[in-house]
Amino acid sequence: MEKNKMIDFTVGNLIENTRKKTANPGGGAITSLVGNLGLNLILMMAKKDYGDQKLNKKSKKIEEKFKKYSKELEDLMQEDIDKVNVLLKAYKDDKINNYDDLIIDANKAPKRTIELMIIVLQDCSFILEHGKIEAISDGEIGLRLVKEAIHSSFINLTMNEDDLLDPNIEKTNYKSIIKFCDKLYMENKKIIQEREMKWDK
Repeated sequence: MEKNKMIDFTVGNLIENTRKKTANPGGGAITSLVGNLGLNLILMMAKKDYGDQKLNKKSKKIEEKFKKYSKELEDLMQEDIDKVNVLLKAYKDDKINNYDDLIIDANKAPKRTIELMIIVLQDCSFILEHGKIEAISDGEIGLRLVKEAIHSSFINLTMNEDDLLDPNIEKTNYKSIIKFCDKLYMENKKIIQEREMKWDK
């Protein structure tokens, strides 16, 4: 078993290691974790039985997809740690001349985290609209964490891209992605608000 692998940390280990001056974990890995927790909080709303075969089938399909993403996010946490450590080591080594390749490699984990979180925002509306109303607050917290994982992933991503030496390398159009993210978030937030209003009556 790999030593100091993030997925094997206890909660106490995770908190302790987060405040250390290392990349195990750093902000990128924590962001993937936050998105993963958000995704799973949304899944708390999923029902075992919606009283309709088509709805049950649709929910099961979404749940299986989200669980697959959850596992991938576990791997992305560690990938971020490992690739960032390589990048940090390269910055300290004057003999390294392939910074751009290392930056592109280090940015793969946050980019994929953003992609997964966007898909979750696109697909979670069914669960928010039809899932367990008693877990609606968990769904909203999960939704907020998913959105924040997207916003936060761009911090390291864009900072790294600012250090690229080759001006011909295309940089991420983060503003358009953030705009799309916020649009999806507000649409899902509206679903939650409408359900809460009906629940209060």
